[in-house]
Amino acid sequence: MKCHMDESYIDDTPNAFLYQRIMDRYPKSAIGCFIISEDWDEQALLELKKESEAWFLVGLQIDNSEFEHLNIIEGIIRCQPDEVKDVTELLDVNAASTIIGIDVVDIKSLFECGNLFQFIQASATGESESDLIKVTTHKLVNQLSTARHTKGLFIGMESVQSLLMEAFAYVADAVEGFLSNIGESIYYRSSMTDELNIFHLKAIYALA
Repeated sequence: MKCHMDESYIDDTPNAFLYQRIMDRYPKSAIGCFIISEDWDEQALLELKKESEAWFLVGLQIDNSEFEHLNIIEGIIRCQPDEVKDVTELLDVNAASTIIGIDVVDIKSLFECGNLFQFIQASATGESESDLIKVTTHKLVNQLSTARHTKGLFIGMESVQSLLMEAFAYVADAVEGFLSNIGESIYYRSSMTDELNIFHLKAIYALA
């Protein structure tokens, strides 16, 4: 399990940014995300990586499109079309704003657990924070039914206020109690949202 005290960043360059094939220029980022069905070929990806100065590239699979250039990207994340923004925001670990956070080095380590990943998420609304956390955690664990033996997992927690360590411990205990022992290959981050009376859990896990 990996988490640490989050630090403030002076550099406002995003850790993750979603690039589109039709862009005139590619702003800088640490992790370059792109939708693989947008006709990215090898030359286009090499140009993207060079201009954006991205440390590595991650493809987002929103349909059944296959991808032939796995040798020049770090991995592929499966998600729904309306989840692309959620995936990119989860990977943008610079935006983590509370006590629990990770950095881009940890994201690189996560992708060393496999080439293909799945994105899932769960949320609940209500007045009681403890109930929100319990309900959302239960929903997420149910979605992890096919990931019991995953080699890598990254979970992001979003709440309207700084997450208490007791709440983090509840989520971590529930998730880690469900999965097989994968130790240091579980990563967590925590961030804040403007949405009231809601708790979000977003996760990426390596597919076997």
